[in-house]
Amino acid sequence: MIEGEWSIIAVNYGGETLPGRNGRLQILGSRFSLQIGGTPREVGAVEHDADASPATLDLVWREPGGGESRRLRAIVRVRGEILQFCYYPEAAGERPSAFESTGVPPAILVRCRRET
Repeated sequence: MIEGEWSIIAVNYGGETLPGRNGRLQILGSRFSLQIGGTPREVGAVEHDADASPATLDLVWREPGGGESRRLRAIVRVRGEILQFCYYPEAAGERPSAFESTGVPPAILVRCRRET
């Protein structure tokens, strides 16, 4: 289950850990809230397909008028208290097939721990 409060514990890009990328991800029903480092909190819609292989997670930002402004297309998994999602930051419409940040194109792998 991906719903809940998650602390971001590590962000890797192209095989390297990105420093200062701690934060929080909250998923409640079909909505999310995301804050990384000192950036402002962002909110949007969640689309999750647990039946896909691997499971998919889309985070969707909307314009004030309702149009889609950005979509992060990721694969997602939960193992115990750890949630991981992996996405391509530059490749619109594509999503990785494995939970790794290396490769061509490089991906971003985010690891989160469930808050209690």
